Amino acid sequence: MKVINATTIGILISAHMEGDEVKFLSYANFIAEAYEEAGEERSARIIRKRIDGSYKNEPQVCLDGTEL
Repeated sequence: MKVINATTIGILISAHMEGDEVKFLSYANFIAEAYEEAGEERSARIIRKRIDGSYKNEPQVCLDGTEL
């Protein structure tokens, strides 16, 4: 079973700051898989949509009345 901890998040942040897209995507996918294994399908789906950019096709909610 995969476990997400502070080290995992720290490495994800470091990969982003260093511009290492391969490492960043590897850890982002690891986190999504950990959520899937834990039965958190919605959380995994949110992460995967951010990775592949498909979230941009989803309707957006605006709470202050400004059009998006």
